[in-house]
Amino acid sequence: TRQQKPHLEEERKRIESKGGSIMVPPSLLFSRPESEDEDESTLKESSRVFIPNPAGQLALAMSRSIGDFDGKAVGLIAEPDVDVFDIKEQQSPEKGDKYFVVSASDGLYDVLRKESVVQYLATSLYDSNSQRTLPWTCEILIREASRLWLKSSAIMHSIVPYRDDISIGVAKINFDPT
Repeated sequence: TRQQKPHLEEERKRIESKGGSIMVPPSLLFSRPESEDEDESTLKESSRVFIPNPAGQLALAMSRSIGDFDGKAVGLIAEPDVDVFDIKEQQSPEKGDKYFVVSASDGLYDVLRKESVVQYLATSLYDSNSQRTLPWTCEILIREASRLWLKSSAIMHSIVPYRDDISIGVAKINFDPT
């Protein structure tokens, strides 16, 4: 999936065309591939959209938001990216393949690798020996992401413990390739 972060070209152009300003941390100026053995507890820095506000300037680490009215004035939009495809054209599905969809916030994916999330959920959904229910698995993922956010805020000597919003939705897809 594509992330919708303020520093990405399409998002940046839209925000700047509406008069918004973006702060890009140095670590994002020089892209590097995510390492397989990268420690999940390493919080990834995020670009921020600065939004003028009577109470002071707000900074959001997203370029799309539902209901953020202050952000709309500087180019934040609520329109999602939607990809429609025929799964039969994407790969050669075989009988017995399992499919599911995960929709989660950056509060989860900024601290946990996508591959780890998918593996954990797949085990819960499809491993007949697993005692994990889907709600329990989602709660464990949310709790782990929260723990990592709080650990990161302590490492960064934050005055107030911080964690991002963390949400996850999962849907099983029943698909018969025949």
